[in-house]
Amino acid sequence: MIPMNQKGLLISSVEGKSGKSAMIIAMASILKEKGYEVGYFKPFGTSPEYFDGEIVDGDALNTARLIGVEDDIGNVCPIVLEVPYAEFVNIASPEDLKDLIRKSYKRISEGKDVILIEGSVDYKIGSSVGLGDVAISKLLGLNAILVVKYSDDFVLDRVLAAKELFGERLEKVIFNKLSGYKRSYIDGIAGTLLKKKGMEILGVIPRDAIIGGLFIDEIKDFLHGEYLVNPKESMIIENIIVGAMSPNSAIEYFRKTKNAALVTGGDRSDLQIVALEIPNIRLIVLTGNLRPSKFVIERAERKGIPILVVSEDTLTTTERLDEMFDRARIRPGIKQKRVVELFESFVNVDSFLEYLEG
Repeated sequence: MIPMNQKGLLISSVEGKSGKSAMIIAMASILKEKGYEVGYFKPFGTSPEYFDGEIVDGDALNTARLIGVEDDIGNVCPIVLEVPYAEFVNIASPEDLKDLIRKSYKRISEGKDVILIEGSVDYKIGSSVGLGDVAISKLLGLNAILVVKYSDDFVLDRVLAAKELFGERLEKVIFNKLSGYKRSYIDGIAGTLLKKKGMEILGVIPRDAIIGGLFIDEIKDFLHGEYLVNPKESMIIENIIVGAMSPNSAIEYFRKTKNAALVTGGDRSDLQIVALEIPNIRLIVLTGNLRPSKFVIERAERKGIPILVVSEDTLTTTERLDEMFDRARIRPGIKQKRVVELFESFVNVDSFLEYLEG
């Protein structure tokens, strides 16, 4: 049995990469400051990695470390998708999976005041075997908060579709990663519509360069690159530009792209020289293990723009960087601190705590 005084809250989403992990990290920090013993649970993980000789969910492991929980990662995330999903569905026993989730959740709950439960990629994923967020909320008796990324104007329909399935278990929404006119739209029209459906917007969090970007050193490590010109400070990269255009075309494009890394061949000195004159270019990544001219290196050193050389070709490097942006995780330090700042600044913390205690 789950302890009667246990407060569990499911953090779900209508699509992937909405920021569930970041919200959980922020919530955990705020709750711990208020004296709560906080636990973390992720029933179904889809990011398999090796850790201490075992396959674990890498995203869950990262979040657990940042929150500071000491529970065994096998209990924190008891089910990890390590085979193709179709194969998993074919061999899985929904009843056995539910039993495993109950037992793991009970272990995680010991000594905790609050458990923050991270949903699957989106609330529908895992439904074939009873691991969808709606089923988990019923299984463990959880209320839910929906973290919503404003990907397009139809997002409200997806929120309302989720509400129909969750029912009374879902009453609160946090909109995340918003910019420009979208914030005003959510504060006004969307808030009124959702209120009619029995839902409240807890907060509207803007898109943030620190959270959404990658540190230059992260890029270097991920690409196994070598600095030809070292960075003078820790810098965030928000965008990637593939250097396959002419220098004349590149100038206007470079100027429009904020905090960007140029990825191009080491033999494209024409683009490299242009990039060094544009403040928006914060990093030059040279592919094919080709080194630039002495002139380019000296110019980059004077300008304070790091140059990184990698062995892979431009297409492969760009694809890997796209993957890295797509799977960027919150790291200790400035990113972890920033998610807490954003939550405290743009979310109604009192309403969040009332919902949790209710």
